[in-house]
Amino acid sequence: MRNAADTTFEKTRTKSTSYSRNSGRKMYQTDLYQQVIGFTCAHCKIYISSDFLLSGVQNRNHCPYCLWSKHVDLHQSGDRLCACKAPMCPVGLAFKRTRNKYGSGQGELMIIHRCTDCGGVSINRIAADDDNEKLLRLFDSSLHLDAAFRTQLKLEGIQTVHTEDLPLVRARLFGHE
Repeated sequence: MRNAADTTFEKTRTKSTSYSRNSGRKMYQTDLYQQVIGFTCAHCKIYISSDFLLSGVQNRNHCPYCLWSKHVDLHQSGDRLCACKAPMCPVGLAFKRTRNKYGSGQGELMIIHRCTDCGGVSINRIAADDDNEKLLRLFDSSLHLDAAFRTQLKLEGIQTVHTEDLPLVRARLFGHE
């Protein structure tokens, strides 16, 4: 049995396992360790558990306290193929596009992150343990994004929230309108 002193959060390559995700790439034991056990937030330095039972998401990559992320995914959520690895600042909220023809047209509420190094943009699922008050402040930030950045988001297919979306955002965060 391993003790706490034996655990490390350093990314060291070990022998590959047969475990693979949707991307088809082989995951290394350290990748699996971070996915199951957790990581330390690059912004606020708090230890974050990646346990699905706490967060409600399969691929935890942002802090529930400060909402900052790390630029790890390249093509799809959970692929961990991006070489950048810089911190990503939460800049607003968006709705994920939905293909459900019977839905409201506004899918799941997502956090918009912008990379502090390369300027890349991604949207990430809100987790069950995220700070709802900070998410509401992100709603306000979304309303004040500059026009050029809004245009970039639109070109990437990211639908930001609008003033009239406040009741829906509150319902998604707090469970009531």
